[in-house]
Amino acid sequence: MALLDVGMISPWPPAPSGIADYSQELLEYLGSLAKVTAYPPEKAGTALGAGHQVLLFQIGNDPLHAPSLEALRRRPAGLPAVVVLHDFVLHHLFAAAYLDRGREKDYAAELARAHGERGRVFGEGVLRGERIPVWDLEPWRFPLSAGVISDATSVIVHSRLVRGAVMRERPGTRVVEIPHHVIPVEKTPKAEARQILGIPLDRPVGVTLGVVTPAKRVGKILEALSVLSPGERPFLFVGGAIGSDDPLHEKTRALGLSRDVAFGGFLSEENFFRAASAADFAINLRFPTMGETSGAICRLAGFGLPMIVSDVGWFRELPDSFCLKAPVGNGEIETLTEALRNLSAQGPARFERAALAFEWAEARHPSKTARLYLETLEEAVTGWAAPRVLPPALAWALSDLGIGKAKARSLSGSRQPDSEVLASVGLAAAELWPAGLFSGAKPPTAARSKKPRSS
Repeated sequence: MALLDVGMISPWPPAPSGIADYSQELLEYLGSLAKVTAYPPEKAGTALGAGHQVLLFQIGNDPLHAPSLEALRRRPAGLPAVVVLHDFVLHHLFAAAYLDRGREKDYAAELARAHGERGRVFGEGVLRGERIPVWDLEPWRFPLSAGVISDATSVIVHSRLVRGAVMRERPGTRVVEIPHHVIPVEKTPKAEARQILGIPLDRPVGVTLGVVTPAKRVGKILEALSVLSPGERPFLFVGGAIGSDDPLHEKTRALGLSRDVAFGGFLSEENFFRAASAADFAINLRFPTMGETSGAICRLAGFGLPMIVSDVGWFRELPDSFCLKAPVGNGEIETLTEALRNLSAQGPARFERAALAFEWAEARHPSKTARLYLETLEEAVTGWAAPRVLPPALAWALSDLGIGKAKARSLSGSRQPDSEVLASVGLAAAELWPAGLFSGAKPPTAARSKKPRSS
């Protein structure tokens, strides 16, 4: 039987993008199961007429994906397209690609397409010259991903949170949850890795790796570290580029942590893996979240590292067996301090967490996730991309009941809890109801008499 012919649109290395690395890793395994042709976003239009059976779009919250989305919107009828949403909130993408480049009308049109009347009203303000950074102030109220979801035959997500959010925005969407893969990497001996990176050999070591932004809350980690007495502090290695005038340097000195913290700067992939090999545990916080899944955390779990994460978004879905979770806001410093103390102690509990982290990562080997990709692509080609977990009619019914549309907001305006409820209820229902009870991609006529609302 001939292999499925797939056109895969994504940034690729050496583009400075985590999605580029992800796609290259996936291609190695998916390419053995299907005929895959790779296209960068700027060549997405070429893929439309290349005769592929299905297109696979890797999309994240970055303007470099704008050509991909514009090609997706104009794809020929009958050519199926599967979209992988690496971020649920895509507002930064459209603001940078349209609003910042004098394309206010296109930006306003996308707002109306994604969010209906309230998007149209907000867009009218933009056309009058208003500039409200809603992408930072209320990212989950105007995620700007609903239009993209509507353009796709099927949507792949990496978390229960985003699966529910997609169904909230567009009830009845054909959405599949495929875990973020974890590539196997050979570890460097710990002592050797520490010597190369200048990390002490005789102390417990925690690492926080990836692009250093305010969302990574490194300042909070420093505050928690300073609470511990010098004798019980772990050494903290921060991997990621920051400027020489970054306030984190002064904060480190002010808290008396100069001997306890090292800023490693930008890490090549080789040094990222060395830092992971040198560590006893990892601490990667994140807030706010745009519905992303952390590739860095997945890689760190592959090194068998127990970790500390923020209790938000996808990070909340990580197993408690190897992840300690800190709230954002009240109680954050106290929880982080205790977690640092816990993971700095060498003993059976830390070793057990390490083993469970590695076990979790092994279940996400790319050979396994690539097969799930193939199934989803084949379903799109055959014309039936089977709904996973939540029957479409149930999604419509929950939408009518107001799930995902309540005015209540959690911390910083997030609507994440609604989407988690939607996904969780769907999971329970799918396990209880007979297969095939809801067999169509649209709900029965009696169940709904009007078009789906945008939210």
